[in-house]
Amino acid sequence: MSLELLLDNFSNAKIVVIGDVMLDKYIFGNVSRISPEAPVPIITVNEETYRLGGAANVAANISSLGGNVSLFGFVGNDENSKILSSLARETGIKYFFDANHKTTVKERIIGREQQMIRLDREDNSQKYFPSRMLESLKRESLDSDVIIVSDYAKGCVTEDLIKVLKSFNKKIIVDPKPQNTFLYSNSFLITPNEKEALEMSSKKDVYSAGKYLKDNLNCNVLVTRGEKGMILFSDTQIEIPTVAKEIYDVTGAGDTAIATLSLALSCGSSLEEAVILANHSAGISVGKLGTSAVSIDELRKEFFQEEKNKILDYSALSEKLEQYHFQNKKICFTNGCFDILHPGHISYLNQAKKMGDVLIVGLNSDDSIKKLKGESRPINNQRDRATMLSALESVDVVTVFAEETPYELIRKIRPDVLVKGGDYSPEQIVGREFAKETKIIPFLPGYSTTKIISKLNGEKK
Repeated sequence: MSLELLLDNFSNAKIVVIGDVMLDKYIFGNVSRISPEAPVPIITVNEETYRLGGAANVAANISSLGGNVSLFGFVGNDENSKILSSLARETGIKYFFDANHKTTVKERIIGREQQMIRLDREDNSQKYFPSRMLESLKRESLDSDVIIVSDYAKGCVTEDLIKVLKSFNKKIIVDPKPQNTFLYSNSFLITPNEKEALEMSSKKDVYSAGKYLKDNLNCNVLVTRGEKGMILFSDTQIEIPTVAKEIYDVTGAGDTAIATLSLALSCGSSLEEAVILANHSAGISVGKLGTSAVSIDELRKEFFQEEKNKILDYSALSEKLEQYHFQNKKICFTNGCFDILHPGHISYLNQAKKMGDVLIVGLNSDDSIKKLKGESRPINNQRDRATMLSALESVDVVTVFAEETPYELIRKIRPDVLVKGGDYSPEQIVGREFAKETKIIPFLPGYSTTKIISKLNGEKK
C-alpha cells in the first residue's frame, strides 16, 4: 500500500482510547522584573488557554489525523470538566466520561516562551467504571481496530479494567507507567520512554531493557528516546533516528506518536512502517509549544511537499532515504563531477530520472576531482556545482562524496537502479553489487567538459 493511500485510509480507522484524561491550562505572559516580596519573577498575564491533555490528547491527535475515536475516562462534576468536554466535542471526539471524581488539571505558566512552573490538581486513587460504561466500553472495543491504553498513573488503569479488555489483547497498545508493569502482559505493543523502560525492567541499558520487556511481557516494545529516536524490539530489533528538525517542547509528543502508530496499524501497515510514520509525526509535535495535536495536512506535508533544498549531507540523506523507502519509491542513483554543466549532462540526467521515481546524484568533492583530474580542476567549486544540479527538475537529491569513487555512498543508498554514462561494461561499474539493476546510458555525442575547457583555452581538438 502506498503512503498516500495509507493516509487517505486514516478516515476509516476506529480507535478506542482508555486512560487518564486531563485538562491542560496554559497561562502566557511577559517577565520583566523580580518581585520585591520574594526572589521570584513577576509575570504579566497576556493570555490563558485550555487544551486536551493526557489520554484526551491522544484522542485529539487521532481525530486531527482524520481517524474516528471513542474516549473513556474519569472527570469531576466541575467547571474544568465542562471545559474538557466542550473541547472534546469541538475536536470530534466521541467521549464517555464518569463525572463522579475530580478533573485532573495541569496548569503551566509560560513566561517569554519558557515554562516557569507547573501546578497539578489531581486525584490518583484507583477508579472503576460503572457497569453501564463498561458495557459501552465492550461495545466500542469490539467495533474498534485498535485499543489504546493511555496510562498516566492517575488511577484509571487497574487490574479490573485490564480483565475487561483481556479478550482484545492483540489489538491493545499501551503507553505504560512502571508501577503498572505487570498489567501489560500479552498486549500487542507497549511504548515506554527510555527512563520508563529502564525502571520497568531494572536493567541498566536500553537494549537489555527492551529485550527483557519483550520476553517477559510477551509483547512488542517500542522505546522512545527523545532526540535519540526510537528502538523497536519485535521479531527484529530496529533503531529509528529522530527526524525532528528542532526540538522546542516534548510535551505530548508520545501521545502524537501512539495516535499515529495506531492509525497506521488500523489501516494495514506493518509495525515497522507504522513506527517510522509515528516517528515523523512526533518530529512535527516537538516543534510546537505545549500539548498540541498534529493534523493530517501537516503529516502529508512532511512527506509530500517539494523541498527547496535538495543538497543533503549524509545525515539528512539517511532521513530522506527512510522517507523514500516508506513511500515505496524506486530510487535511481548516478554520480559524476559535473564540473561545467552542458546539454549532454541534462540529457543524461533526464534519461536517468525516467528509470525510477527519484534520482539521487552523488557529486565528487573538489578534493576528489583534483586527485582524479589534476590541480587545475574543478573549474567550479562543489557548492556551485551542487547548486546547479539541484536546480534541475530531473534531480531530487544531490549529495557530495569525498572519496575517489562512490562505492561507500552506493553501499549506503542501495539504489534500485544504478545508472552510469559512457561506454562502460557492467562489470566495470563501481558499487553495482549494491543495486538491484545497473543501466548504462550512452553520452550525447559532441559534448564533454574537457572539450569545453579546451575551447575556452583556445585549443583545437
